[in-house]
Amino acid sequence: MENLEIKETEFTPRVKFDWSNNYFEFDGVSRPENVFLFYEPLIDWMTTYESELYKIHVSQGKKFTVEVVFKFSYFNSASAKMIYNMLECLSRIRRMGFTLSIDWYCEDGDDQMREDGEELSEAIDIPFNFKVD
Repeated sequence: MENLEIKETEFTPRVKFDWSNNYFEFDGVSRPENVFLFYEPLIDWMTTYESELYKIHVSQGKKFTVEVVFKFSYFNSASAKMIYNMLECLSRIRRMGFTLSIDWYCEDGDDQMREDGEELSEAIDIPFNFKVD
């Protein structure tokens, strides 16, 4: 499986999916003109990753930590739905027995971004580590 990296633009976040280190990072603004065009390949990648972890778990019994870092400065409601879809995939990985570490960064005083993270954490029933950037 190949790693996936996407450079940040004015409308989309920098994305780093590192298969070999089980590390995912989102950084920047998410308000793509076509949210499906941007996020569907990411969700497809994560679904393949989930399948690969399942194979590893079944064949080798291995379990390890999957790290996810969200450093959004802003995301729109359409992006929120896509983020939730990715979190659903991560939730399934967690149910397989893998440890999931999710860091949600927000700028000091950005109560809205913190609330958005809390809502996603509650909706998916996965605790986030809230950090001030």
